[in-house]
Amino acid sequence: MEYSKEDLMEAKKQIWGVGENMGTEESKKIWEENAQFWDNAMGDESNEFHREVVRPKVTELLSPNPADYILDIACGNGNYSSYLAQRGASVVAFDYSKKMIELAKRRQSQYAKQIEFCVADATDRKSILELQ
Repeated sequence: MEYSKEDLMEAKKQIWGVGENMGTEESKKIWEENAQFWDNAMGDESNEFHREVVRPKVTELLSPNPADYILDIACGNGNYSSYLAQRGASVVAFDYSKKMIELAKRRQSQYAKQIEFCVADATDRKSILELQ
């Protein structure tokens, strides 16, 4: 399913435009409500910006190889994690949206041996330490 640029911009405003002082729980609630929309919008291959700008530059910085163990923070539906897994890397991927992790596990099930998906909050030290 393709979404118009307007649909994506409206969803982005909903998620990021609520205000700088938004609390973690409010932000998480919005992501939970919009997780299916974002998973559908990103699909299996991500969007053009991610494919043409983010992936190449992040991959250039990481220079992933099969011996690498990579942490994917705020992994969303796991598209970049699967991109890394296709290159042989092992990945621990997390997002603070439980729904996004459920969708990522479903969408990236063919990489279950290489990607461990977890629910964790990157802004919470205890949550990160529990990833061990």
